[in-house]
Amino acid sequence: MMIKNINAVGIYGNASLNGIELAVLNTDGVDVHDYGLTAAIPYPEDLFGQIRTLINQRIISFHELENNPQVQKLRDKISDFYAETVTSFCNIEDIDVIGIDGLTVCHEPENRCSYQLENGHKVSSRIARPIVTHFHKADLLAGGQAAPLSTSFYAMIAQNINKPALFIDVEAVTTLIYLGESGEVMAFDAAPGLALIEDWTFRHANMQTDYNGRLAATGQIHQQIITPLLKHKILHKQPPKSMDIHDFCDKKEHLEGLSLEDGAATANCFIAEAIYQAALDFLPKIPSHIFISGRGTQNPSLLRQIKQNFAPREPQNITTINPKLTCIGAQSTAFNAVRRLHGLPLTFPNTTGAYEPLTGGEIYENTK
Repeated sequence: MMIKNINAVGIYGNASLNGIELAVLNTDGVDVHDYGLTAAIPYPEDLFGQIRTLINQRIISFHELENNPQVQKLRDKISDFYAETVTSFCNIEDIDVIGIDGLTVCHEPENRCSYQLENGHKVSSRIARPIVTHFHKADLLAGGQAAPLSTSFYAMIAQNINKPALFIDVEAVTTLIYLGESGEVMAFDAAPGLALIEDWTFRHANMQTDYNGRLAATGQIHQQIITPLLKHKILHKQPPKSMDIHDFCDKKEHLEGLSLEDGAATANCFIAEAIYQAALDFLPKIPSHIFISGRGTQNPSLLRQIKQNFAPREPQNITTINPKLTCIGAQSTAFNAVRRLHGLPLTFPNTTGAYEPLTGGEIYENTK
């Protein structure tokens, strides 16, 4: 197959429980030749409420999710939202393929279960473009963790920067991507992320998140709460590993009783300390070149905590590499969609634990 540049849109649902990211790329799946539009779009209020209700139910059975009429109705509503949003976001006539990495509501790789709220067939039939979804499935069936899926994109970004380098990708959970001097790559989910903060603010103030980190900036950190949280078994599990937004549900009651501000400050500090602990425990070394990406870059209080932990090193925003790297979840999803079309691998033994490099993604062709 000839590798050629094509125009791709990425839709990313795992940056936050509050909305999605979109991005346009012109890429051959090896290099990016043009970064196009990006956007972060919140869910409509009714859809947001239904998503929160489902998340709080903590359904962890693929069979139950697949056969639950309410879940399937929500899945179709989200797919309609994807179709409507992408058609207003860009000129579909200029797009060759759309990649969708939808909201993950259950992720248990040990049971070969990972469930995203997306229906590629429905989206393709509505907008008459090929859709690539379920990037995780092939890796999951091969015994892998099915995440992270963004390693190839980060390796492409880092082609011209000094190694070793570390990327801290703060989305709903936090992922570390380590690129070594000799080309070695290591990636794994390392810590909770924005989902923990969003859960706290939503349950206690009906706020979708701690906007600009203002609550945490005025709150007091309760270290006596953080210390036992850092003993959570998944934080000490050897990579390769991936995490689910439910993994810390049994620990969030530790924050109960704190003020809204103190809870936000303590959650921020826990996330930052868990990230640093993972870097110390599992990376070959902590490099001088560190970059922070993801929606977490919009929370100054969380960024400050992460930077304090890694001092005297000075982590930078990923936009210092390229100012157009503003919706990296959606951009890597677009990149992966093109890699899938060209049969290029998305996951590797030292990133997910699968037995060999694997491509991934189900392709739904235009049905109009």
